[in-house]
Amino acid sequence: MRYRVIYVLMIIAVALMALGVFTVEEYAFHARSYQHESSESEISHTAEGITTHLPVVSIQTKDQKIPGTPVENQENVYELAPNGENSIVTELRIHTAEESEPVDLLARVRYRGNSSRYFSKKSYAIRLVDEKDGERKEPLLGMEKHDEWVLHGPYLDRSLLRNYLAMNLSGEIMSFAPDVRYVELFVDGTYEGVYLLMETITKGEGRVEISTPSRNSRLTSYILEMDRPLKMKPEFTLRDFLTYTFRTQGKGFEVVYPGANQYTEDRIRYVEQDFSRISKYLYERPLEDSTEEIAKVFDIQAFQDYFIINELFRNVDAGFYSTFLYKDVRGRLTPVVWDFNNSLDNYQEISHPVYGFSLTGAVFFETLLKDESFVEGLLKRYEYLRETVLKEERLVSLIDETVEYLGTAVERNDERWGSIYDLSNYNVYEYLERLERNVTSHEEAVAQMKEYLLERGRWLDEHMVTLKQYSHPSRNAFEMIR
Repeated sequence: MRYRVIYVLMIIAVALMALGVFTVEEYAFHARSYQHESSESEISHTAEGITTHLPVVSIQTKDQKIPGTPVENQENVYELAPNGENSIVTELRIHTAEESEPVDLLARVRYRGNSSRYFSKKSYAIRLVDEKDGERKEPLLGMEKHDEWVLHGPYLDRSLLRNYLAMNLSGEIMSFAPDVRYVELFVDGTYEGVYLLMETITKGEGRVEISTPSRNSRLTSYILEMDRPLKMKPEFTLRDFLTYTFRTQGKGFEVVYPGANQYTEDRIRYVEQDFSRISKYLYERPLEDSTEEIAKVFDIQAFQDYFIINELFRNVDAGFYSTFLYKDVRGRLTPVVWDFNNSLDNYQEISHPVYGFSLTGAVFFETLLKDESFVEGLLKRYEYLRETVLKEERLVSLIDETVEYLGTAVERNDERWGSIYDLSNYNVYEYLERLERNVTSHEEAVAQMKEYLLERGRWLDEHMVTLKQYSHPSRNAFEMIR
């Protein structure tokens, strides 16, 4: 009798799946450790002269100048260390409430970012090294062990929330999104405010888990970044199908992995050929091809989730700049989220309204959206996420709880950087363009961000269905005839 019941239940489940009532993937969210929800979130400790519940990171340069400051009147040219290198070796100390003794490490440090290099509050690239300047991997603040990290200094984002919120939400719905932890930073004994210690988009366990190329083999897994060509190293820049057909519109793809340690010209050419093959297939395939065929080379749900989270946050850089993709040598092309600092109407030069789509003209999405099944799946996925992890009430709670968690750290950050709220200091390098777009307090920044996010979600709830126009036969009749 028991086996008969199990058999009947299995038949029902299969029938429901066939009808599209549910799928396993739909419900498979990933565990994510939100820092503000941890048991240690209210435990205070004293470090570097302050009492705080946040971890404290201290960098000692020993009177060295940190490289990476933009050279005046030279685009994408940055100051180097006296020895010609782009980073310096520093002492890195991490204090936490859980550890009675601080963790001492050596790290190579430089300034990082594009426009953010011009901010008074800098962001830092961190690479952990051993005493011989070799690679050292450590699991910082409960995140996966690795040697490459970023200390992101929220500055233009006066709320301090955008990357923390978006990265964590992305990590729940996508197979990988960089993990993040709030810290307070000291550099050579000077308090530098609230920072976000972030994982980078790099190969590794718990990060982008792709295979290592076999010795002497040209076949390799890869990670790519699309950005401005002037930022790229020539030997790692692809001359691919998307570039020579002008699909990237003045941007280009750079190989992030394999990096210098695995670099061979043959491997870069393999990446170029493989990525071109995939791109060409998508752009030149007959529109009547099934989504199942596309899914053999593209991670469809990852592209749908990438679209949803970046459109919800109105992240207008996504799909155009700082855009990352990876592919295992035997896997599918998969996008990874990165950098929401400019999201939610925080783009420096232009104000973006809550209405409209950003990714419909982006590489790959401009043709994926011509596929009716892709659009139907996207709409179904959006509806489900808005009823669960991206539900409006949950977004409000996450914002309010995070602000409460930051607590007195916001006050200390404002003591260090509060001059940004004095609009008589306005300049085009550290403020949003048009004076009236700028806030005059942290509370106002949070309220502005929250209101925009909620209005954006409501607009999408009403207008996501209009994406069906991109796959409608009347719009694609010529290509279908061809």
